[in-house]
Amino acid sequence: MAEDLASLVSTPRRITLLTLLEDGPKSLQEITRLVPHMPLSIIVYDLEQMRARGIVVKRNGRYFITDKGSELLSKVPSEFNDALRGLSTFYKVLNFISLRSAWVYLYYINPLILLAISTPLVLLSVLISWIANVKLIILFPYAGPTLPWYVTLISLLIYAVIDYVISYRLKPIIVHLRELTNIMVSLVPISISISLISLLYYFTAHVTEQVLIPFYIISYLAPIMSLTILATLTALDTGIPFEHAAIIYLAILYIPSSIVYLTLMSL
Repeated sequence: MAEDLASLVSTPRRITLLTLLEDGPKSLQEITRLVPHMPLSIIVYDLEQMRARGIVVKRNGRYFITDKGSELLSKVPSEFNDALRGLSTFYKVLNFISLRSAWVYLYYINPLILLAISTPLVLLSVLISWIANVKLIILFPYAGPTLPWYVTLISLLIYAVIDYVISYRLKPIIVHLRELTNIMVSLVPISISISLISLLYYFTAHVTEQVLIPFYIISYLAPIMSLTILATLTALDTGIPFEHAAIIYLAILYIPSSIVYLTLMSL
């Protein structure tokens, strides 16, 4: 019982699902409608994990909380439930800002279609950046003249390899087409960012700092959007919480890339 309670508290979204079921049995469609901030695959994963532990049961297409589930839920401190409600609001705001519902929708589209759409966009951005002499430093566009053109290709390769390593650690069996699609789709915001900055430098002879400010902002926000997409798709693939995947990608990709980028900018 103590182990089940620890598992429940360590995965707050499961408390949300149990609270819904305590109000009465519900179908998967009803649950999905009541928690729009949770991806369908995560809901199914959590319900199946709790069913394996005897916390919920499924009968006639509806989920019921068991006596064991009700007992566990009663042991969750009320302060934790209050914090969870606030956390739910936070997730709704996060989902709205990052457009996570759109990325969840993308996950259920045929990978070949997504790959066919995203790959030309990424390749076009590489071509535009090469013409404008703008490089990609892992996640950020860099217009300095000191780096060779192939730095962009190396950065894309590093991005892909790191994602493969992270995905393999989280889920040993990798579907390579799906993983390649995840990478290419997540690169679209970065590709748009580097294309905009490349076009700015190519068509504008004298660029003032005032003009560059919004483009600097875009160059910092686009990688966050890309990593949000990647974390969302990885969470759907592996069943781990989105926030865990996001922290991993931010720590391994965003922060080191920011340090390298800022170092080069200061030279």
